[in-house]
This record gives sequence, C-alpha cells and structure tokens, in this order.
Amino acid sequence: MSFYWGYLVLAALLYLSVLFSVAYFAEKGKIPERLVQHPVVYVLAFGVSCGSWAFYGSVGMAYELQHGYMAFYVGLSIMLLFSAIVIRPLFNLAKNYQLSSLADLFAFRYRSRWVGLITAGGVFLAVLPLLALQIQAITDVIIILDPRAHTRFIAGLISLILLYMTILFGTRNVRPSEKHPGLIFALALEALFKLIIFLLLGGLAVYQIGGGLGSMQEWVKTAPLNFSSINPALKMSQWFSLILLFVTAPLVLPHLFQILFRENSQPNRLRFITWAAPIYLLLMALPVLPIMWAGIRTGSSLSPEYFTLSIGLSLNSPFLVWLTYLGGLSAAAGVTIIAALALSSMLINHLVLPFYSPSVNVDIYRWLIWTRRMLIGLVFFSIYGFYLFLNQVQNQSTLLITSYTGLLQMTPGLIGLLFWSKANRKGFMAGVAMGLGSWLVMQLSPVLLDSLLLQGRMPLQFALDNNHWSQVVYISIGLNALTFFLISLFTKTAPEEKNSAEICVISSVDRRQRFPLRAKNAREFIDSLIKPLGQVMAEREVRRALKQLKFDLSEYRPYALRRLRDTLEANLSGMMGPSVAQAMVSRYLPHEQVATNRSDDIHFLEQNLDNYHYQLTGMSAELDRLRRHHRETLYRLPIGVCSLTVDGEILLWNEWMVLLTGIGEERAIGAKIDLLPGKWYDLIDSFIKGREEKITIEQDDPSDHARKRWYSLHRTKFGQASSDLNEGIIVLLEDETEYKMLEAELVHSERLASIGQLAAGVAHEIGNPITGIDCLAQDLKYAESSAEVEQIAQQIRHQADRVTKIVRSLINFSHAGDQQGKADHNPHTLAAIVQEAIDLLSLSRDDKQIIFVNDIDPSLELMCEPQRLSQVFINLLGNARDASPSREKVIVSARTEDKRETLNVTVTDRGTGISATIMDHIFDPFFTTKEVGKGTGLGLFLSYTIIEEHYGHISVESPAFLLEDIGTRFTIRLPLHLNVTSGNTNSD
Repeated sequence: MSFYWGYLVLAALLYLSVLFSVAYFAEKGKIPERLVQHPVVYVLAFGVSCGSWAFYGSVGMAYELQHGYMAFYVGLSIMLLFSAIVIRPLFNLAKNYQLSSLADLFAFRYRSRWVGLITAGGVFLAVLPLLALQIQAITDVIIILDPRAHTRFIAGLISLILLYMTILFGTRNVRPSEKHPGLIFALALEALFKLIIFLLLGGLAVYQIGGGLGSMQEWVKTAPLNFSSINPALKMSQWFSLILLFVTAPLVLPHLFQILFRENSQPNRLRFITWAAPIYLLLMALPVLPIMWAGIRTGSSLSPEYFTLSIGLSLNSPFLVWLTYLGGLSAAAGVTIIAALALSSMLINHLVLPFYSPSVNVDIYRWLIWTRRMLIGLVFFSIYGFYLFLNQVQNQSTLLITSYTGLLQMTPGLIGLLFWSKANRKGFMAGVAMGLGSWLVMQLSPVLLDSLLLQGRMPLQFALDNNHWSQVVYISIGLNALTFFLISLFTKTAPEEKNSAEICVISSVDRRQRFPLRAKNAREFIDSLIKPLGQVMAEREVRRALKQLKFDLSEYRPYALRRLRDTLEANLSGMMGPSVAQAMVSRYLPHEQVATNRSDDIHFLEQNLDNYHYQLTGMSAELDRLRRHHRETLYRLPIGVCSLTVDGEILLWNEWMVLLTGIGEERAIGAKIDLLPGKWYDLIDSFIKGREEKITIEQDDPSDHARKRWYSLHRTKFGQASSDLNEGIIVLLEDETEYKMLEAELVHSERLASIGQLAAGVAHEIGNPITGIDCLAQDLKYAESSAEVEQIAQQIRHQADRVTKIVRSLINFSHAGDQQGKADHNPHTLAAIVQEAIDLLSLSRDDKQIIFVNDIDPSLELMCEPQRLSQVFINLLGNARDASPSREKVIVSARTEDKRETLNVTVTDRGTGISATIMDHIFDPFFTTKEVGKGTGLGLFLSYTIIEEHYGHISVESPAFLLEDIGTRFTIRLPLHLNVTSGNTNSD
C-alpha cells in the first residue's frame, strides 16, 4: 500500500470542511434544535478530552507501563464523580458572572489583573506541549504513510488548516455569553466518529488478528515475549502521581473549561455529563490493550504509540488505514480548535485589554473580533514553533505528563477559590510562581534540552524514569501549595477579595452589600458608559442587560439599578474579562460615598435562596421551607405589610398593600419611599420620621374621590439588638373605613339614646315657654296701647327664642357624626364646647339638681370637631351626675403644660368612685355597671375613640380625693391650638 501526503492533507481539509458545514447548518437552524441541544451532544463533546494521546499515545503508555494508561480515564472519571462540590460551583460562577476561562475565574476571585495575567501566561505555557502533541501526531501519521513528505512543511500546513477552521468556527461574532452550539455539535460528531473507529479497531484486533477473545487471552498467557520485562509494574508513588495529575489538571484545561462551563448553560446537562461521560471514557479505554497485543503479535515495526495505525496496515486494508487516519485527525483537531479558541479569549482578556483600550471612535465589537483572530494566529504560531523546537524527539506520553504537571500548578489556587476564604492574591501569585518555576527547571527545561541534543525518538521509560517525573509532580505542587498557604495565612486580605470570597467559597454566603449608586436611573447608566464604550456600545449593552433582567429604560429602583450594574459587569466580563469589567464599572458606575452602616442586600439573598433552594438538603432544606412559608404568610396577610431599611428602601410590599394603595409590587419593591406617589410618600415618610407608634389618617377613596377612607398605621423597628440582623422598620397599614363607619353609627345611636333620656326634660323646658306664649297671646286681647302690644310681642319672641335654642341644640347634637366623612378640624373655644354639653344635660329632669361648673378660660382653643368633642363631655358629665350625691358640684377645668403645646382637661366629681376591679374595663365597648335600660356601655368607649381621633389621651383616677376615699377624675390630654397666645387656668 502506498499513500500520497497531498491526498492525506486534502482529506484532512475536506473532513474539517464537512465538520464546519455541520456546525454552520446547526447554527442556522437547518438541523433540528432538539438534536443540537440534546444532552448527549454535550456528553460526546466532552470526548474532546480524549485527544491524540487517547487515540495513539495510550497504546504506547500501555506498552511501557502496563495498566498505567488507565490513570488517565480513572482520573477524569473521579473528577466527574466529585462534580457536586467542584464542577457545579464553578459552573454557577461561570454562568452567573460570565467567566469564560480559568484566568477570568481567578481574576474575579482574587481581584487582580496580575493574577489574570499570571494565570493566562501559565496556562498558555503549560498547554503548549499538549497542543504540540496534536500537531506531532497528525504529522507523524502522514510521515509514516508517506515517508517522502517533509515533516516541517506538513506540520505548518496542518497548523494553517486548523487555524483557518478555528477562525471560521469561533470568531464570527462577539457577545457577552458567547456560545457556539454549532461547534459543539460538530465536536460531538467528531467524538462519536473517533469512538466508533477506535472500537472498530479494537474489535478487529481481537477477532481478526487475535482469532477471537479466547484465542487472544490464550496468546497473552503463552506468548514467548515476557510482558513483565517490558511492562514493569508502577510504584505506588507513581500511580498516585498519575491519578493526582489526571484528577486535578483537567479542571484547568482551557478546552474542558470551555465545554463544561462556557458552552453549557443548563445544569441538567452538567448532571447528565457527570454520569454519562465516564461511560464514554470507559469505551475509549477498552480497545487499548487489544490494539497493543495485536501490534506485538503482528510484529509491527511501528512505534508502540502508533500500533493503532498498524491494524489497517497488518490487514492490508487501505480503507481501514484511511479511517484510522481520519479518526486520529478528529481527535487532534477537536482538542486544538477548542483549546485555541479558549486561549484566545483568555489572552485578550488578560494580556491585551488590561493594558490597551481601543478608542471609543472605533467599532469595539469589530475590534474585539479581529484582535481575537490575531490571538488565535499567535496561538497556532506558538504551537507550531514549540513543535519545531521539540524536533519530534519526545513521545506523546512525555508531552502529556509535562503539560499536565504544568497545569497542576493552578490547582492550589482553585482549591482556595472554592474552599478557603482567607486565600488571597499574594499567596496565589507566590505559589504559582514557585510551582511553575519548579516545573520549568525540573521538567520542561530537561524536555527542551533533550529535544536540542538528541536526534531519535525517546522511549517513554527514559523520559519518565531518568527525569524523575513523579518527584517533579510532588515537589512542584508541594512547594506551590505550601507557599500559597503560608503567604495567604500571614498576609492581609483586601476587602474586595473578602467580598469575592463570599461569592466563590462554597461554605460562605454571598452577602452582597447594599450601597447606593450615583446613577439614579437606567438612562444615566448609558450616559456614564459612553466615555469608555462609546455611544453605540454603551446603549446596546445597557439595553441588553435590561432585557435580560426584564426591566425597561425608565427603571429607577435602587435594587433594580444594583442588579443592572452587576449584570452589566458580568456581560462586559464575558467580552473583556473580569479585571477590565470590574475596573470600568467601578470607575464609571461608582457607589455613592455615604456614611452608612454595613447592610446586606436582602433582595439579593432572597434571589439566591430562591434560585438554589432545590440544591438544599436535610436541615437546610427544612429551614428554607420554613423561610418560604413565613414569607408567603406575610405576603398573604389580610393587612398591609411594608418592610423598610433604615434609609427607606422597600424590602417587602405584600398583596394587601397593593390593594390598599394601588401601587404594584413591581413598582414598590426595591424602590425608595420617596419614589412612591406623592400622598403615600408623604404619609409613610412623615409617619416613620415621627414619634408616634400608631396613627389613624384619612385619605380620599381612590375609586370615589367624593368619599373618604380611614387608615391606621403601626410601626416597629427591628435589628438593633442583634448584629445578625439588618436594622429596619416594619409598617402595617390597615383599612379602618368600615370600623369608622360602624363607630359613627354607634356614636349616632348613643346620641339618640341620650336624646331619649333627655326627652322628659326637653318637654318640660319647651312646655314652660309655650305656656308663657299662650298666656301672652291672651293678654294681647286686652292690650289698649301700641306700646303695650310691642312689649307683649317682645316677650313672645323671647319665649320663642328659648324654644329655638333648645331645639337647635338637640338637632346639632343628634346630627353630629352623621356625616359620611370626618369633618375637618378647626380652631374652637373649649369653654364653649363644654358649656354646650352642660346646657344639654341641664335639659334633663333630675331630682339631684347637680351643679356643673365650667372653670375653663374662654381664650383656650383646640383644633377639633366640636360636636364630637361635645359628645365626650356629655358622656363624662352624665356619668358624674349619675354617680354624685344631690346638689354636689361637677367641675370641668383645664390647664396648659409642656411649653403650652398640650392642654390637660379634667372632669372631677365627688361621687362614689370606680371600683379597682373594673377600672381596666371601663373603656371596653358594651361594658356598663348601670341597670338594664339605663346605659348602653358605649359612652366611655366612644369617648376614648374620639379623643384618640383628636390625637389625645384620656385617663381616669379613682378615688380622686384619697383622704375621703370618694370621687373620680377623668383627665384628657389634647394638643393646644398653636395660635393661642394667652390663657391659663388652674383648676386646683
């Protein structure tokens, strides 16, 4: 069989073109989306971890180290096994904060662009041997099939083809959450094709070359070649070092990071990958030993690394050789394309943008695309250069272990990121410098020197044993971890690192702080970002973030603006890296510098708990259920509940608040009180700034402005006594309109009852002037002069005025409180109000002849509703009359106090007093000590209510005269009318 290198290169180009076409059609919707987005696609795409080494080099490692090759597959499976504590937290971080690479992750956690730069440089250097391995494998196979081919030319040509395909695959546009579903679908097909070919070769090795499974096993047992002499058993320390490499290093591989965290946005796919991908790895591991045995049995002259290719050559099948070549090409191309794409993103975010910012006059999106394309070219140029420097001396396993040892140096930083809140940037940079320095001196440098000094391909044993690779693994990672730990422990962690640690460390809670922003609405965000981004990009990014959050451009709520700021930073991080995004947002969308107490963002905590409550188990899940139950209880309460921070930001606005105020929950929650509609802002703001714990207010009915509604507000403060709680205020709003209407009816009923009690006296009082009028009318018949007639007419008019005055008093008294809305409070003279009550009571027919004394200065005025206040004094004076002995005095007096802002009114009698056993119940509704039919039990209750409406207080003291053990004194405290300039009466 003979092969021409030109056809082989052309086949590679055609094969990759087919893959690109598949990717293109997938992204254009020509392939059903349910197929492109199926979880199995992402499992197969994970197969990109099995590159050229898995297809070729694993057979060579099995030849040299027996079952040592299994460490690669077992290590990857163990990594997936612990996905819940490692992979899933990293997935959440990458998804929530648009972190596209390991360098982004470290720069975000340790808050330093130098951390990002060191990580990007370290990963790039460490992954070069792995990527050079892919070029070397393709080139080696072409040289094996056509020895006439020029090695360096073929390698350069393959590099150019892969470069072109990478640019076509991955740099057609730039978005914050850039994903390439078409590329992932193409990689899945590549992985499936590679697996099918590898399993086919394994089956042919067993059944065509080995004569069947039983015959192959028998040959292995009886083969003259002593397998133990060429396959020395690995020491335990070597086994452990291999497992350590293949468990931890894949986490920081740029292409696996891209597949697991960048391209995948759904947690269910990740869960599917964690159990399905090990099956794929097992299937890839199965054919390795049969292929190795087949190569030995056929006496292949090829290096054991390429025994895979010898199956087709031994069977003299060109078709099988072509399939093997394309399978190996798939393995190498998949790793190289996705790794170069991931590296370009890492380099632009941490090598270019932190040190160079494009002008706002250029199209930044276009600039980012072309910069990334140039960086992809730089990556392939570096891969090709490194391949040339290696001079094809090193075997694939040496390059794999060298690369993974370098990548291993990022593991302590990753552990600190997830599990240690005290880890800081100084410790990370010192540890990585120590680890990479050890790796460069002890492993990479010897590999490079061997490449310069030696001419032939080195066996695996020489590279592994003579360079003490397992000792390099232990020494480098040990120095790295120790340096990282000690420096982090004994140096100060910056505040911004502590904040990011709360986000990243698994055992910590992201307690985001609630700081006000200078920008007060979404439009101001655009204005602030024009300078660094330009008009077009600033507006596009702000609108994109608003669309993600389902907000509009008029958004003004502080909580919504904080979320908008975080989303913008995450989106910019996806395009420019976290270092640049954080610096830009901190500079152009800063927080206000205000002297406020440290306060957690409760909205953010609630959102996080709601998003991740399904991950909670055990007691945590039960506590979360209790939290959600209590929150729902508050939300459904048939009373308005509003929870506020100390600076007036609304945390809770339940559905009853929505019904009472007409302000939707989406407008209220997260807003400041001063952003509410005028009347509600004035009401709630004045209430929380005042000293009263409860008030009752009157508002226009929103459905009928001609009517009034009454609301009572209660408040309480919380959090002052506990450092675990944020300080805040809870305001309760209750609609008391029905209660007030019922109360008005009760007041009116009480008045009518009082009028009924006065009926006999009223009849007597009206009867006297009527009798007088009748007598005077008879005298008119005998009047002889006009002067006498005029005198009698004046007397008749005087008697009629007496009747009119009595009737008017009754009408006013009976109609007071009959209106549907509460009358306005105006200034009125207290002495006149009390005198009106005395006059009404004087109409009653009473044998006791109680003397009422109005000892109030006529100059004292109150802001009140006189008819309702008159009802209070009628109730108090009536009770005093009933309790007092005959011809005793009941004295009403008043005096001012507290800088003349409060008026104390006392009603004192010398009656029997009130028993101590019933003192606590006298203001209860329907409580009375009078006989049936002589009292309703509402008088004192209504008096108490009316005084409260006038912002006053009523209290009782009995006995009033301690030495005689008699009497009762009611004291009413009312606010004095501010225009009073004189008058002070002392009743004592």
